[in-house]
Amino acid sequence: MREMVASAVVQEAVSGAVAFVFSSRREKASQEELMERLEMAHLKLDLALERTRMMPVTIMPLLRLRKKLKDVFKECGDLLSRARGRQKVVPSLRRKIMHTVLPSFIVPNQDVLSSSAVGRFERFVEEADRFVRDVESGCSLSHYRFLSSPIRHLLEGKGLSYRMVQGSKAFSLRIWTVSVEEYGRVAWLSFHYKDRKVPLKNCKLVLILRLYESTDIVGITAKCLRSLAPQFKSLVEDATEELTQLPTQDVSYFDSVRWETLAKATTYWCPDPFCCIANGLNKPCASNIISSELTGRFPQEVMAVDFRCWFSASEYCSRSSTDEARINAIKAWPPLQIQVYFLAHLPFELTGESLLVIFNHLSVESYQHGSSLYQKEEEIQTEAIDCFIRQPGMANYHMAWASAHGCAYFHVSKPITKTRRASKRRR
Repeated sequence: MREMVASAVVQEAVSGAVAFVFSSRREKASQEELMERLEMAHLKLDLALERTRMMPVTIMPLLRLRKKLKDVFKECGDLLSRARGRQKVVPSLRRKIMHTVLPSFIVPNQDVLSSSAVGRFERFVEEADRFVRDVESGCSLSHYRFLSSPIRHLLEGKGLSYRMVQGSKAFSLRIWTVSVEEYGRVAWLSFHYKDRKVPLKNCKLVLILRLYESTDIVGITAKCLRSLAPQFKSLVEDATEELTQLPTQDVSYFDSVRWETLAKATTYWCPDPFCCIANGLNKPCASNIISSELTGRFPQEVMAVDFRCWFSASEYCSRSSTDEARINAIKAWPPLQIQVYFLAHLPFELTGESLLVIFNHLSVESYQHGSSLYQKEEEIQTEAIDCFIRQPGMANYHMAWASAHGCAYFHVSKPITKTRRASKRRR
């Protein structure tokens, strides 16, 4: 009886071993096939991303789709690496016997790949193919012919230049563009307004913004001017009026060279390319960061604002103070220059480092966090004048403001008045 039981056990084990060998071969062949399909999907995703890497994507949903495909490409690569590592492991004879004799729930199947997992990436390859076609058709010249002339040329990679001189007034607008991966087409806009008869009306505005097919360059620039502090309202009215009457037929275009500095600034000042965008809609912040006074103040496309102008210290003090001695002390001062920077999408943890990058000479007299930005904008001139009175030899006053989402930097400078004796000595 024992011999019969032993024979049956041996026969069962041999049958199981033979079945295991054949099933292992089939599983191996299946895994090799899945591996080949996964490698092909990985290559095609890489191809789609590489073909569109330097193309000027100008529609936000396409930018978001490209980000999704990039995440899927990384996920596919991680799975492929694990599968390749699994192939290098050769099961021992003992483990083969355990697979045959013991139930599968004790020795689980260690295969990494499955048909459903590979099929998922193959479906993303089909989406990637459609994405490439959409981007290529969007980059064609025929696609842009329906757009207004300025935005069409800018999206094609051209720069824009315009200058007008009328009497004592001079007006200039210049735009350079660069293509930045995941951000699309980015522009550096420089706008100057000068009046020789009224120097206190002179101002300069610099914007770094993303360009879409629906972007209204003039409208966004005018909105940024109007979004400045109330004390600049009368100053920018004339500039805004000239800007909104820009004759687009008189602008000229030039080949805009690639600006590495602008590309680096874009990724540094706005680390999240989809900040304040969720499901295609403008939100306080897509990553649930606490909103600040900068949220919604400037259009979502705008990443950085640099505004500078001049003001009379005596006139400003006469409106805010009745101290005659103080007013008389600064009547001889030349106009003071104020420069304001806004970085609307910069996380708080990068604020200090970014200010050091922008101003390597930074010496901030006041660093505010959590206070009201509007209040600081109203106080900056008075605080700077007070500082200059207390320290006559001081020529620059700095103040920084930061929130959980976005920061601002103020710089007031007082020209150094040369004495007559010093001028004679230099002669």
